[in-house]
Amino acid sequence: MSNEAKVGLLVILVLAIFVTTFIVVANVQLTGETSTYRTYFAYIGGLDEGNVVRFGGRKAGIIETVRPWSEDMTKSEVVFRIRAEIPVTQDSVATIASLSALGQNYLEVLPGTIDSPRIEPGGVVPSAEALTFADLTRKVSDVADSAVDLMTRVDGKMSVVVDNMLDLMANLQELTGEENQRNVARMLENTNALAEELRPKIDEITTQLSDTLDEVKALAEDSRSVAQHADTTIVNANRTVEETREPIKSSLAELEGTLRDARLVMGDARALVLANEDDIVEIMTNLRRASEEISELASDLRQRPWILLRSRPRADRQVPPVAGSSAPSR
Repeated sequence: MSNEAKVGLLVILVLAIFVTTFIVVANVQLTGETSTYRTYFAYIGGLDEGNVVRFGGRKAGIIETVRPWSEDMTKSEVVFRIRAEIPVTQDSVATIASLSALGQNYLEVLPGTIDSPRIEPGGVVPSAEALTFADLTRKVSDVADSAVDLMTRVDGKMSVVVDNMLDLMANLQELTGEENQRNVARMLENTNALAEELRPKIDEITTQLSDTLDEVKALAEDSRSVAQHADTTIVNANRTVEETREPIKSSLAELEGTLRDARLVMGDARALVLANEDDIVEIMTNLRRASEEISELASDLRQRPWILLRSRPRADRQVPPVAGSSAPSR
């Protein structure tokens, strides 16, 4: 065998050992029982079958299938296997990540809380879309545009501020000139002279204020004395109320008992009236009839009082005939 053939055979053998070692290392984490889950992305980010799945940054499984989702063709379905003992909970999140800026993307499952319910094998893990380099470039461009606009506005504002500062410095320079200094000195001299002139009046006002404060203190002492007397009066009034409270309570209790008895009597009277309602109506009817008959009797007595003495009235007397007239035939 030639040397070239030996070298070629050695290279092939080394490549076979390297591939075998790589496969063993890549799948060393998948020894034992595994569980299959699914997740969905709008941007797949270069994921492919056989890529690593990490859970909290450590290797936990591999991607089995990457295919378009039959229910929504704008998204891709990623089916992956992960060790069965890893707690994939309902608040776990699947996302696309990479270990470095130039590294290959992989599927990262962010752990949830240990108390959250676990997702059953074959279930769907919630996903979060990864931020792509194009998105970062777009955001940087937007920030740059905003920064340029901000600097333009700040430049305009700074020009106004500088102009205002120059005006202020000019005004301060004018204010601190020799003429203004002389005016300020003259004003201070006038103020001192006015203070000297008004000092006696100020002393008098101070004395009056002191006397007024003394009177206020005396008035406060009188008010305190009045307050003490008022406290004594209130205590006496409280004592009087305490002394008269028991008699008033007993009187109120007796009054309550009397009212209770009166209420019972009224109840009995109401019951008696209701029980004898028909008799009372009949009595009232008879009284009304008797009153009418008495009224009629009184009227008859006024017209013919003799009915009290005779049973029947006498006949009316005949008018005697007038002389010279013929007697009426009978």
